[in-house]
Amino acid sequence: MRNSKIILTIICLLLGGFLVGCGRIKPDNSKDFKPPLLKGETKGESSSSTLPISKLFIDPQVFQSTDRLQPFNFKGKPVAGVINHHILAADLVARFFKTLQAVRPDIETFIILSPDHFSQGRGISTHELTYFTPAGEVVVNESWVSELKKEGAWDGTESRAFENEHGVGALAPFISREFSKAKILPIFLRADLTPDKAQELGKALAKLADDKTFVIVSSDMSHYLKEIDARQHDAETIKWLQQNQWGKLSAATDQNTDSAVGLTVLHAYLQHKAPLIKGGSKGEFSLLSHKLSTDYVADIKNTTSYIVGFWE
Repeated sequence: MRNSKIILTIICLLLGGFLVGCGRIKPDNSKDFKPPLLKGETKGESSSSTLPISKLFIDPQVFQSTDRLQPFNFKGKPVAGVINHHILAADLVARFFKTLQAVRPDIETFIILSPDHFSQGRGISTHELTYFTPAGEVVVNESWVSELKKEGAWDGTESRAFENEHGVGALAPFISREFSKAKILPIFLRADLTPDKAQELGKALAKLADDKTFVIVSSDMSHYLKEIDARQHDAETIKWLQQNQWGKLSAATDQNTDSAVGLTVLHAYLQHKAPLIKGGSKGEFSLLSHKLSTDYVADIKNTTSYIVGFWE
């Protein structure tokens, strides 16, 4: 009897393996998003450290539906901008990059200043991994990552943990669609990064950037407030942006923005970059749009807000 049970168990295991191999029984990871091979890569060549980031931050159908949206009404040549990473407001992200394509089709590298939402790094972090999106690949400017290392402008944290960071991942599909040949420099900033370190990074980025660079502060604004309070804080934030009150922006909390550190880096960048920009830089902020999560869903007691704009 015992031998019969052993033989029966072996038969079941063999049958199960056969069915999986034939596709009759799908393994647990069958629904995982699987990107095609990278350019120049052969099957079985990749390691876990070089596999592309393939996490879907937006439903492909929702993403496709935003392609019909029109750019914001804007004329000028911006050098930096702020855009939300909360993909609930995907329309704002789509229109932001469509506007950039209309007024800055020359952009070759996007520097993205993202919050380190999950505190994966020690202060300033980056990586060299490719993002695979519904619109195609977005590759990192590896030579710029190397330059940041030489400058000592970051803490050296380089981990696949950042593949879950929506501060960059949510923007990647829109960059790929509108700027298929552009590269990115993803930078993840902890909220407790000191102002001195943030300013050093801004200076290093200004030295690195050229005329075909665009800096993005990836930022949602007020968080988890009642709608009436969110609108009051947003009015305050917009005033600070338009009046160049950088001190207040740098000291802001989640009641105003989740990327005060990113704004500190941007301020230092603009200060050091202005003399190098052809025609100078006024550093003026142009508001493109302002919305709340209540414009999309009805939870008026737990909101997130979005302020979209450019610096010229």
